[in-house]
This record gives sequence, C-alpha cells and structure tokens, in this order.
Amino acid sequence: MTKLRVGYLVDEGDQESLVFDLIEQSRSADHYSIDYLIVQTFAEDKCLFRRAYHFVKKHGLLKLVALIWFKAIIAVETRLFVRDRKLKSAFERHPLDALDVPRADVRPVKSKSGLVYRYRDDDLDTIKRLNVDLLLNGQGGILRGEILNVCEFGIVSFHHGNNDVNRGGPAGFWEVFNQEPSTGFVIQRLLDELDGGDVFMRGAIATKATYAQNLAQIYKKPTVFMHRFLEALGRTRTLPDVLPKSPYAYRLYTVPSLGEIAAYQVKTFSILTRKVFSLLGRKNYRWGVSYQYTEDWRSAVLWKSNIIKNPPYRFLADPFVLRHADMDVCFVEDFDFRTDRGKISVFKIDGERYEEMGPAIDEPFHMSYPFIFTVDNELYMCPETLAIREIRLYKCVEFPLRWTFYKTLIKGVSAVDTDIFYFKDRWWLLTTIDSSEIGEVCSELHLFHSDAFDADNWTPHPNNPVIFDSERARNGGLVREGDRLFRVFQRQGFDVYGESMGIAEIEALGAETYREQVMSVMGPRFLPKIIGTHTYAYDNGLLAVDFVKIERFKPAG
Repeated sequence: MTKLRVGYLVDEGDQESLVFDLIEQSRSADHYSIDYLIVQTFAEDKCLFRRAYHFVKKHGLLKLVALIWFKAIIAVETRLFVRDRKLKSAFERHPLDALDVPRADVRPVKSKSGLVYRYRDDDLDTIKRLNVDLLLNGQGGILRGEILNVCEFGIVSFHHGNNDVNRGGPAGFWEVFNQEPSTGFVIQRLLDELDGGDVFMRGAIATKATYAQNLAQIYKKPTVFMHRFLEALGRTRTLPDVLPKSPYAYRLYTVPSLGEIAAYQVKTFSILTRKVFSLLGRKNYRWGVSYQYTEDWRSAVLWKSNIIKNPPYRFLADPFVLRHADMDVCFVEDFDFRTDRGKISVFKIDGERYEEMGPAIDEPFHMSYPFIFTVDNELYMCPETLAIREIRLYKCVEFPLRWTFYKTLIKGVSAVDTDIFYFKDRWWLLTTIDSSEIGEVCSELHLFHSDAFDADNWTPHPNNPVIFDSERARNGGLVREGDRLFRVFQRQGFDVYGESMGIAEIEALGAETYREQVMSVMGPRFLPKIIGTHTYAYDNGLLAVDFVKIERFKPAG
C-alpha cells in the first residue's frame, strides 16, 4: 500500500524541536512519510528597530515590554530549572536545511491584525500539485479559508492545551498561572473556529511548578502520539472518530499582560522560596502506611486506622495486604534515604499490633508497588522496577520473606505500578507507561492481555493509552468483589505527586474495549498534616492506605 503523503506547513526560519522530532520519527514510519516542508514566507522588514516601532504603534509600548519580559522569563527558567537533557532539547531550534526535507514556498496573505492567514489561488495550486494527502500544522498563524480543505484529510495540528477549557496561548502558561493540576493537549483537524477543531485525541499531564518546565514536557510528550496517529491513518486511510465537543465557556487566552506576568513571578517565587526553606530546614516528603480491620472496604473510616511507624532513615509506602497461611501481612515499598533506593519489605499485622518481619525482595535497583496474585496456589509478585525498564515477576518460595526472580514479562519499557489479574478467561495487565521517555510516568494507562500470566508476548489494547490523564491514569491498587473489579487510581496535583486517589469500577474490559466509572475520590484529610495519599489495598477484612507528610529530619550520610 502506498504510504500516506504528508506536507508539513511551517514558517520561514529556524524550527522548534517538535517539528524536528516528528520528522525524525517519520523516517522509520511504515505507513506515512513527510514529503514536503511547505514554507510560509512573508515580506517583512529586516530592521529590528522598525519592526519594534510598528509593533508599538499597533499594540502599545506596554505590550512590547510584556512580550520581551515574557521571553526573558522562559530563557531564565530554562537555564535554571530545566535540567533533563531531553526536556531541555524542547527549546532547541533547527535550521530548515538541517531537516533534509524538500521545500515548497508559499506566501499567504496576513490580516490587519497579523494573526489570520489566508491563501491565494496560486499558493493553493502549488500545494495541490504536491499531491499530499494531509497537512501538518507547524506554523504560527490562524488559518482560514480553502487551505483548510486543500488536502483529502485536511490540516491536522497539535493544540498544547485542553481546548475544552483553554484556547489561545501561550502553550502551557496559563495552567501554571492558575495552578491547575494538569495541562492538556489535543490532536485535532483544524476548522474555522480557533482551537475548536475536530479532536481525535486528548491527553493531560501533571502541571509543573514553572512555565519553562511545563512547556518543555507539553512539547515533548505528544510527539510520539502524532506519529502513531499518522501511522494509523496511513494504514487504514480512515480518520478516527471525533471526540464529543463541549461549549467553550472560558476566555480566549493571549500573551499575559505586565500585571499578569508580575503576578506569575510572585507566585513562582513563593513556591520556590518554600522549597528552598524546606531544604534548609531539612524537611522532606515522607510517606507512611496505616491499616485497619473492616468488614467492608467501601465503609472504611480512614481516620480510625493504625499507623505503622516509619523506621529511622526510611519511609513506607505502596501497601499491599494479604491473608495467607493464617497470617495477615502488609507488603510495602521500604525506601531508605541513605541509599536513595526502595526494597520490598513485610509487616505482620495482628489487630492493633504490627511487627516488621524484614525484606522480601532487595535488589540493587529501586523497587516499589508490590502487587501480588495467585496462580495454582502459588504466589507471584509484580513490583515496580522502572529503574531497569522492565516489568518483572517474582515467585514466592517461602511465605512471606523468600522470593525469587521468575521472569521478565516486558523489556525496554518505562512502566510503573503494574496490576496483573485473571478475568473472563484472559490475563490482563494494567500499567502506566511513559511512551515519550521524558520521565513523565503518571498520565498514560495502558492495557494488555494474554492467555497466560507469564506469557512471552502481551497483546496491547488498540486504543492504548486507554486513559490519558494524570488525574486518573496511574494505578493505586485493585480491589476484587466477586466478579466486579475496582481500580484505585492516583490523582496528581499542581506540582504535587500523589495528591489524592480515587476508586473506579471497571465496567467493560475486553480485547477492544475498556470503560470505567469513577465512584469516589479521597483527599488527604483523614490524618493531621498529611498532604497526599495514593494507594488503597484490601483483602479479607484488612485495609491499608498510605499518606505523605513534610517532615523535618536528618537522613544519615
């Protein structure tokens, strides 16, 4: 089958990294190719001072000062706060010639505002002669007119924001300014309504503390999904279903005013100051675990729980409770501040008394989230092993402390908090994956299935990620009630990991279906001074949850 032919619509000059990234990914594509850069050129004054004069004449001096100040903030924040090399590359610029793609030049007509671009017939004919099936939008104007329909599949674009609540720009800023828990993006086909096109895919990732950090991740995260969208379109030659639309009831966002920029800097300074004082005061996030006995996990009263005291220099998190061999036990992530690494440890629970039994699995890499299941009366554990980019199984040799490595199920994947369970004649694996490999592991819930719990190959769900939302995707436990399944999910907050959790019933689970209904959300209000909670475990009357506080203590070393 002939590949989908794609043209990339860009402005003259150096290109953002997201254009470069997608072109690089396209070189290994099976079903599409980026055949042309369609470069918009304009007759603009080369003199910077004259351009500034005309800008001031049209928009006013304060607008120019605000724009310069805003760009300076990005530059300073990028240097100070964006440390990861892959994220920092989001701000790199690439010359057009370096993209190594044939170009065709067009000269659209700008509106008086300079924001809206329309195409003359000769430029439309130029694009038609290229015989491309689809245009990707990588330019900075608002497109109107026949250009929207010049190709069979129209113009497809990112919008770096949730267009149900955020239209306009700048990308990634207003979510930080408003301290929203998540920042969205969509893949959409452009229509005449600004940022109100036909949406094919929607995602949301946790909002970072500073604009530059947030912008970097929202630029790097979605590219792989545009690549997959184009691969699927090239394979099927059919656009996916359009997601439902909602009335837009918010302002049209623009570059912030001087007052808004000043307010942003005050907010950011306050956040960073608190973090600095926490470091100077030797304060740290420290998780803990509490438990209780209750006949019904639904009716638990969490403030009545018994707290397992954290051992010195360590914290406990991610509880998994189990009754086995006439014993109630709680498996936990046991993190040691001295080694900066977690292992899986066991606590025996007996009423209001508990006893640390010792480590169950201690590897030379970090481990957490000990999910346990039974096959033919044998116990298996799937702990989180993100540090080695594997999803692993361990088998119990002697309960509860002796476990041996059994098998690697999936290699070369950045996955966290995996649940494995048998349901309706299939084995299912639910996990959170970082498809973009930027260290963001809270937003993509992926589903796989197989005919065996230790299969060599797991079949991915065709709609992966089945949930793309940092407020719902990451697992926090699994509760079974007869033939009903209840998935515990984490909710990430603004610059807060594990701010709260919720419970959703899985209503449809199949090779091509997944649907869940949120039942409840639980915030960090059941114990004094806690600021987060993200795991909920239940088995045979024993319930455990975790929580986090900011505590002053001095780790050894």
